[in-house]
Amino acid sequence: MAQVTLSIADHQYHISCDDGQEAQIGRLGRYLDQRGRELIAAIGPVQENLLLAMIGLLIADELAETYGELEELRSATGSGGAETKAAAESAVVDAVDALSVRIEAIAERLRGA
Repeated sequence: MAQVTLSIADHQYHISCDDGQEAQIGRLGRYLDQRGRELIAAIGPVQENLLLAMIGLLIADELAETYGELEELRSATGSGGAETKAAAESAVVDAVDALSVRIEAIAERLRGA
């Protein structure tokens, strides 16, 4: 069993994982760290347990929003028709574009930090 050390908002966490999963766990840890730093920048320092709960809520919100968008796309494409498919594809392109803008903004903030 492998072990990865994550740093989230300057706190160290030693996480055990299956062999070969280290890179993925590291990527996820960096994402959590990024979200934690964004929260601290927005609201100021908070207790470690509260920060982790807030990060969890932010990610749960993102996931719920993504599931909602996915369900809308599935519903749109499930009803058939080229027009519906084109609208769904357009919605996917718009969603990817919006996500790209968000990622670029986060990267820019990180470069400035």
